[in-house]
Amino acid sequence: MRYRYWLALVGLLALASLPTTEAFGQRGGRGGARGGVSRGGGTVVGPYGGAGGGTRSTGTVVGPGGGSRTTGSASGSYTTGRGTTIEYGGAGRTTTGPGGTTVGRGVGGVQVTTPGGQTATKVGSARGVQGPGGTTAVGGRSVGATTGPVGSGVSASRGGAVLGPGGAAAGGTRIGTATGPGGRTVSGASHWSAASNPYGAYRSASRGVAVTGPAGHFTTYRSATAVRTQAGFVRTGFRGYNYFNANWYTNHPGAWRALTWTAAAYWRWVPYSTVVTFCGYPAEPVIYDYGSNLIYEDNRVYYNGDQVATAEEYANQAADLAGAGQAAKPDEKEEWQSLGVFAMVQGDEKEANNLFQIAINKEGVIRGNYYNGLTDTTLPIYGSVDKKTQRAAWIIGDKKDTVYETGVGNLTQPETSMLVHVGKDRTQQWTLVRLEPPKETK
Repeated sequence: MRYRYWLALVGLLALASLPTTEAFGQRGGRGGARGGVSRGGGTVVGPYGGAGGGTRSTGTVVGPGGGSRTTGSASGSYTTGRGTTIEYGGAGRTTTGPGGTTVGRGVGGVQVTTPGGQTATKVGSARGVQGPGGTTAVGGRSVGATTGPVGSGVSASRGGAVLGPGGAAAGGTRIGTATGPGGRTVSGASHWSAASNPYGAYRSASRGVAVTGPAGHFTTYRSATAVRTQAGFVRTGFRGYNYFNANWYTNHPGAWRALTWTAAAYWRWVPYSTVVTFCGYPAEPVIYDYGSNLIYEDNRVYYNGDQVATAEEYANQAADLAGAGQAAKPDEKEEWQSLGVFAMVQGDEKEANNLFQIAINKEGVIRGNYYNGLTDTTLPIYGSVDKKTQRAAWIIGDKKDTVYETGVGNLTQPETSMLVHVGKDRTQQWTLVRLEPPKETK
């Protein structure tokens, strides 16, 4: 929740306007003394120990309540009583309220440095804020970065960075990267957010994502309402209904396809009862609700409260299932049952560009495609289902070190949680959102 607050603060900063900043200074500076320097330099010391200076055409207002505002048409700096330094270039200004909150705004750029050595920068139209509790944020429309002992983050175009006592966070609308002191790095593209803390970094991107970092296996409880709400946003924002049709397959000759399918079958999904009849599975589905009935704890996996494997064993089992599916050689004219097209998202993402098209044959072999609409690249997927446990696992192309897993019963639901095993040492929890077929193919 703390990181969500900081990210929300970045958004407010990005929307902040010049009149808002002026009003902030007026509340502390109205009725106070005004001083200014033209084509020279100036320094102001406030009642809380803050000091600021600038060059060329600058002015400062200090109010009886301790608030101050400094403006400049070239460059300047301000150091708060708590040791945080804000430097700005071009046309810029700093404002300090009686409570100790300091705001820096610059058209050329803003750099905020805390006493602990963490630095946040923004080049272009940008703003910086440092609050009395130590939380610092920058927001803007060009390039931003934060570096220091609690980690680093970079954003480009309409982005921002936030740092506080627990770590750092970065957000934007184009591309970004966040790295934690533990070595975990996240990169994303378009409508992304990233966060790092003393334990590592994480985050998301709705148009491409890459996750690396130290070992760890994690599941998180998410309510059905939260998942359903997120799925609604994903479906509303989806624009790729021209994928997986005859024209798309012509343009992607390497994609997997079932020879006997008609156009309507590419997006078709079926209820679990159809899968039961088609594959001969038990009538009652096994639904894996990761973070709820299946959890990771202390490198062990528990299902309905009972330990079923170690984290490494569970990852190996998923890899074996995917490998068995890859090794299978079904006949080209094999009958396949489409399970649908799914968007894959992580965390609270509301937009998706990573898609799975999934199908199954009567022997439980999984085939289909992974497609990234941003890069217009597709690779076939290979996997299989364990009839007893109903676990379904698959890989993308020849990338055997990353295995995607959920239950075959989960794949008949509108939205569901899933696991992503990255090697044997790392497991993440993602969400699959089934996309409805295009209207013309229903």
